[in-house]
Amino acid sequence: MGKKEEFKKTFSQILEPFALGLLALFFILPIVTVMNLTPITRQIKKIDVLGVTTQDELVIRLVAGQHEIFSGENLTKIDETEYSYSARIGKRGADSYSKPILEIQNNTEEKKVLTFWGQTLSNTRSKIYLQEKEIPYLLQDNTGETYEQKISILPSEKLIIFLALENLSGVQFSELFDMTITIE
Repeated sequence: MGKKEEFKKTFSQILEPFALGLLALFFILPIVTVMNLTPITRQIKKIDVLGVTTQDELVIRLVAGQHEIFSGENLTKIDETEYSYSARIGKRGADSYSKPILEIQNNTEEKKVLTFWGQTLSNTRSKIYLQEKEIPYLLQDNTGETYEQKISILPSEKLIIFLALENLSGVQFSELFDMTITIE
């Protein structure tokens, strides 16, 4: 056996496994890629993630939706007992407007009291209030005076809170409305 044949035999023993691995890679990698791109048609199991929500708490959610006057809504959780809500109130004619803004669900076994305090920076002679089950809660009157309002929510109860405003004359510019929500 010559050196040449011995070199070929050793070289093929070393190179052959790499060549087979490379060949397998050329076929397996595209198949795996196509499988990962295929949409999942089965229902994904509900996953409970720690820290997202538990059953024994008061949950406040922003009610999404488009409105001709209210836009740019934002709800921020500051800490366990305080939230901040803001919205842009667009220019409008002399009329009344309202939109559902918050869904509040009491998953605890005790009555909770929520305190709302909100205002705009400029006085546009608009009366701004919250409404829950046909009950108005005045936040800012047409002179710009602000009021703190309390709404109680019973155990296992769900409330939808509306933001409403009344104008006696048209307003030709947008304004920002900020509201603080405190859970007692």
